[in-house]
Amino acid sequence: MRPSGSGQYLENSLRLYRRLQRYGVLFVGILGIILGLCWCQPVGALDRVPLTLSLLEERLGHPEVNEGALTINLQNLVIDLTPENSEFREQFYQQVQSQLSHSSKPLGLDLSHSLIQGEFQLSKLGLYVPLSTATLPQNLSPLEQEQIRRDPGFVIAGNETVKTVSVFRGLFKFSDTLFTGKTDFAKTLFLQRVEGVHSKFFQETNWSEARFYRDLDLSEAIFGRDFKGNKAHFWGHSKFQRVQFQGPVDFSLTAFWETSHFEEAEFAQLANFTQVQWLKTVNFSQGHWRDRLLFSESRFFEDLNLSNATLEKTVALRYSRLSHRVNLQDVKLLAQLDFSNAVFFPFTQINVSGLAFDSDQAKLLGDKGMIGQVLTVNTLEGNETVLRNLVRNFRDFEQIADANQVEYTRQQLRLQQLNRDLAHWPKDWRSLLIRLTELMQWMILGSLLLFSHYGTNVNLVLGIGLISIAWFGFCFWFIDRVRRWRPTPILPSRLETFSFMTIFGALSLLGLTNIFAATTYPGLSLLALTGLLFPLPLALILTLYQQGRYHDLLTTSYLTMDGSMRQLRLLIVRLPVIPEFPFFRDRYTYLVWERRWNWLNYYDFSCNNWLKLGFNDIRLRDEQLPGLIAFLAWYQWGLGILYISLLLWTLSRTIPGLNLLIYLR
Repeated sequence: MRPSGSGQYLENSLRLYRRLQRYGVLFVGILGIILGLCWCQPVGALDRVPLTLSLLEERLGHPEVNEGALTINLQNLVIDLTPENSEFREQFYQQVQSQLSHSSKPLGLDLSHSLIQGEFQLSKLGLYVPLSTATLPQNLSPLEQEQIRRDPGFVIAGNETVKTVSVFRGLFKFSDTLFTGKTDFAKTLFLQRVEGVHSKFFQETNWSEARFYRDLDLSEAIFGRDFKGNKAHFWGHSKFQRVQFQGPVDFSLTAFWETSHFEEAEFAQLANFTQVQWLKTVNFSQGHWRDRLLFSESRFFEDLNLSNATLEKTVALRYSRLSHRVNLQDVKLLAQLDFSNAVFFPFTQINVSGLAFDSDQAKLLGDKGMIGQVLTVNTLEGNETVLRNLVRNFRDFEQIADANQVEYTRQQLRLQQLNRDLAHWPKDWRSLLIRLTELMQWMILGSLLLFSHYGTNVNLVLGIGLISIAWFGFCFWFIDRVRRWRPTPILPSRLETFSFMTIFGALSLLGLTNIFAATTYPGLSLLALTGLLFPLPLALILTLYQQGRYHDLLTTSYLTMDGSMRQLRLLIVRLPVIPEFPFFRDRYTYLVWERRWNWLNYYDFSCNNWLKLGFNDIRLRDEQLPGLIAFLAWYQWGLGILYISLLLWTLSRTIPGLNLLIYLR
């Protein structure tokens, strides 16, 4: 069936559109290639001229002032240093080196926008200077001598073997320069600024043992093959911003004495920064590592900034020494980040805000009990996932203390957030109910943080328990043994008083020691504990003595003991008062005051109420018992229920395998 007239028109239009689209894509592609080639060419690259001996002599004889420095202008040239052009190569090195070394003032070299063909050895252009006390003053000015003498890497020799180095006295500039062969800047001292912005190195480049006494700027340079910068020293500011290292990088045993900038740098292969000394801040923000990054055994005297970096392979900071801040904010982690055996100074903090575990292999490693202490986040908002990932990460490695420390940090931030929310007074009833709920959460969370570091500090919980048992034991002993002074005293003996107070002091001191050793804010924990333990019991005791006691059985203990069994047993469901059924009274006898070790029963009763654990089943009698004493016993028993729950919860979070449910969070 043939198409109609309108259909034929539509078909022809579609066919024409497809042809234009196909040719248009081809045209755009060709145009893109042309523009790309033009863009890759440095400024002035299209008008480069070959460097001849006559042109070289002319340029050497007419130095120019470049940015305030006298410089030999070798810009926009094609300099052929290949083996096929060996005669020119020898003349080039000889004439340039002679001009630079015989100049009375520092003379620089500008190779910007030039194309260097063949191997380039900068050391052949420098001034060879023996580092000895006899010859050094003859070659360099006093200022230049001072620059070299301050370098701890060189020792001015006397009768020892003299070391000769190549010194480049003037400005060295190679912006937008293309080096097609190997480049050798090794063992060269640069006394002035070095600038190589947009330079390109197609083969290996060697900067090992070089010294840069002024600023170095290699921003947006491209290193196509190996880069060797080991044992180099950078005394000035070094800039490697947006540099592309397409081959292996070796900065091992290097020292950066001033701020280093590696922002947006790309590392395609191994980056070796082992045993490097960073005296000032180093900035690797927005960097991209496609292979391993090694910082092992390095020393960071100031901040290390890796914010917004992408780490595709292992990053090792093993045995490194970190003095200040490590910024891992918004880092994309795809493999292991290893801080094992690293040394963290007291002010060290690792900011992990926004740290993303972007693969199943992403892990954060560090020494048990240490790495969790230095991890910080700015705010809770936006970092909930980060903190959960860190907790899961440490629990996978059975680093329970570190996982608990991260959890403690999370709850501290949550408490701060609640504090900010509660600072705004509600305007309606619905908001008031929300605020009351938040207030209840705030009180519970604050108590958990103060009394157990949110279930992460067993020593703190045990210290609180020791003080509480000692205090309530004292309260019940005092109430039971100090009945009256007149007319007939009912008081404990001096030996009993001395023995009891000795144990009371020992338990209290041990509890205080635990608290001060376990928390960084012991004052707050003790203040909260004081609020729970002292006001109400003291008020009950003062009221009891103000009212006086005029009842039967005044010379008999308020406490009774079940003597049917004597063994260590759990008393979780035991209540502090004996049952009302008269039959049970036959099983319980009053404590005998005259026995020498009777005072231990009061600590046993306090342990029963607080820890639900004791040797004897000691309870309050149900006859002739003042209500204030019963209330005090019930008050301790209620606090004991909360305490034993806190203790068991804390143990479950700090002992691996005790409660497997915590691993599923």
